[in-house]
Amino acid sequence: MIFYKNTKKYKKTKTRNLIFSIFQNGIVTDKDDSILEANVCKDAYNVFFSGGTIKTGLGFEEFNAPANKENLDECHNFNFAEMLDEVQHLWMDRWYNNNTNKYYYQLLMVDSKNMLYGVVVPDAHEGNVIPKSTKLKGKQIYFGRNYRIENLDSSIFFTDQGMIYLTYTGEQIFENVPEMISCVVHYGNFFGITNKNRNTLVYTKNLNLTEWDSEQSSTIEFLDNRGAFTKLVLFNDYVYLFREYGITKISLYSSKDNFSFTHIYTSTSKIFEQSVCVCGDAVWFATRDGLYKFNGNSVSRIFENYNGYLKNCDHANCTAACLDGKYYLATRCNFDDGQVVGCEKGEYVNNILFEFDLIDGGVNILRGVDIRELLAFDTPFLRKLCACFYNENKQIVGQLNRHGKTFEKSNEKSWQSVYSDLGEVDKRKCVKSVILTSKYDCDFEIASDEETKKIHIYGQKNEQRLQICVCGRKFKFVFKTENEQIEVIKPAVVFDVLQ
Repeated sequence: MIFYKNTKKYKKTKTRNLIFSIFQNGIVTDKDDSILEANVCKDAYNVFFSGGTIKTGLGFEEFNAPANKENLDECHNFNFAEMLDEVQHLWMDRWYNNNTNKYYYQLLMVDSKNMLYGVVVPDAHEGNVIPKSTKLKGKQIYFGRNYRIENLDSSIFFTDQGMIYLTYTGEQIFENVPEMISCVVHYGNFFGITNKNRNTLVYTKNLNLTEWDSEQSSTIEFLDNRGAFTKLVLFNDYVYLFREYGITKISLYSSKDNFSFTHIYTSTSKIFEQSVCVCGDAVWFATRDGLYKFNGNSVSRIFENYNGYLKNCDHANCTAACLDGKYYLATRCNFDDGQVVGCEKGEYVNNILFEFDLIDGGVNILRGVDIRELLAFDTPFLRKLCACFYNENKQIVGQLNRHGKTFEKSNEKSWQSVYSDLGEVDKRKCVKSVILTSKYDCDFEIASDEETKKIHIYGQKNEQRLQICVCGRKFKFVFKTENEQIEVIKPAVVFDVLQ
């Protein structure tokens, strides 16, 4: 018997294991897929990413307050809708009671009629929302803040018809006080920007605003290309004047009229005053070009990997706050991904909340929530990031949590990789399987330049191997769910390279 040599040629394959750690290198939104590593995240929202794992992301629940400082876990809920037709503004009020020698705190709210309401924290009123003032009714509110006059803490509100002065002993309106849009007190001087003249800085040594006398105040006017005055910030023992296109430093000397002004920074893109926020050792702000921080002397761009998001943002109605080493920015973003998430299914003003961690550089993105205003409610015993909303949640005050849902609606969650060649350039490959641990149900999608396959993953504690068999030269991996919880741990992609 004669045996002949088999000369038929078969395609050679070699097995490779590619382990991509989810969010190992963060989200990169401003670079082309072709120059990014396979384990870089291209797009993610409503999930938290850390250490090769995606977990349940941010959400909101209804604001609550503890009944007393001794038991912060026993909380009262509030029916804001019973009193307010729409929550339009939030303030934190703090005052020192000279009789009890204690500080007291409350959350203040204004509705569409400009009626002022409040809840005391800790709550001594069994969950009741208390009317605080009717003097704001029918007036346009420009600015509100805590203030101290003649050893008495107060909340003051600047309106188009004067200043409303509110203390725990009473309230009063002073019609001759200009309508300030921003103000600070520094070394016995009051600095303010008025709504009528956005190119003029007002200052006076008379800190008792209830005795405002225009003849005792002075003004400084800048008519350059840095634009209108928008916000005053007290930072690092200086007053900084933020303008539409720049930052000016104000230095004080011995006499009232002895100031120096240094133009620190000129921006090529508009600075949105609602984004300006003091966070630790820097002032953070947003422009149409991205996110920046100011250290008192210079400005630097930060979180540039997110410029793909930030450059697609309309910051006209943005709002910002800083709490526990994190900078929060709610704004409107065009994701341009063909998806409609949460509030995007109807009319909306804002649709995204960024959480930027100043310590570890991490970023959390909450998509699909229409936030009107953010407030850092920060006391020695309790800290909450609070928010009020547009549209369907307009009668609710919320507090940020990490439960993966907004009130009782689960947030749609998504993580998406770049379109990658898996490290094998111009070679056709076959993804055979994906090894992972998924503790909750979710949907997995793998798309190549040749085909797409979708698989439903059933949650379990043990590691799973998903049989895939998808071929192509480039691949994209997507995890999605509409459930409240998600936790997917270090997927490993097993594939063959076809020679």
